[in-house]
Amino acid sequence: MQLPQRVLVGALVVPALLASLGLASRPAEEAAPGTLVFAVRTAEIVLAGTAVSAVERQSVVDAVRALTAAHRVTDMITPDAGERLPVSPTAAASLLGAVLDQGVTDFTGVVHGGRLTASARVEDPVRAGSLSDALRQAAPGLRVDEDFTSD
Repeated sequence: MQLPQRVLVGALVVPALLASLGLASRPAEEAAPGTLVFAVRTAEIVLAGTAVSAVERQSVVDAVRALTAAHRVTDMITPDAGERLPVSPTAAASLLGAVLDQGVTDFTGVVHGGRLTASARVEDPVRAGSLSDALRQAAPGLRVDEDFTSD
């Protein structure tokens, strides 16, 4: 097989065959946004949700790990799920950074459908207000719904 024929087969025929069999994946920009869940529990950060690829999953994990060496990061994000992360790795790290900067050690956030649903246990109402402001600044494109309790 000559080079032009190989290029034709590689560029057109193989992707068409894979797509007809349902084995081809959509590019990240075409995939629908999925869900990202992050939880802070004392010295652990848990990440869960959907990513369109292993590269996308790893980029958010790396961005979160770059925030802190004091927390263990548990990655439960499903790669190749057909849905991309609903926020960029930078935005995910910014949200978690806002939580960590406020000293909150019991937090759960779910990003889905243009909304951040956040719940946390905070020391007092003043800290709750500071966390609320920090989350809104960290994710200006998201609607923030919160349920904070104080001790």
